[in-house]
Amino acid sequence: MKRVAVQSDLVEVRTALEEKGYDVVSFSDEGHVDAIVYTNDYSGIQNFNNYDTDNEMGAVLVNAYNKEINEIEYIIEKRRYGSLFI
Repeated sequence: MKRVAVQSDLVEVRTALEEKGYDVVSFSDEGHVDAIVYTNDYSGIQNFNNYDTDNEMGAVLVNAYNKEINEIEYIIEKRRYGSLFI
C-alpha cells in the first residue's frame, strides 16, 4: 500500500484516495511517503523522506490543480504525468 501525503484542504482528494486503499497522511506527519499531493501549499513537505529508506526513487510530487482523482491516481501509480501516446 502506498503512503501519500495530501495537503490539508484537499478533503475530497484525501477521501477518494483513502477509499481506494492508500495510506493517506497530512503534511504535519513525518516519515517516508511515495507521493505528495498539493495545489499551492508547500509548507510541511520537508518532513518527508528525510531518513534512509528502501525507496531510492523518492516521492513523486502531484499538483492536484484541475486534476480528477483518476489522473492523480495514475500519476501516483505510474510515477509520470501522462501517457506518451495519447
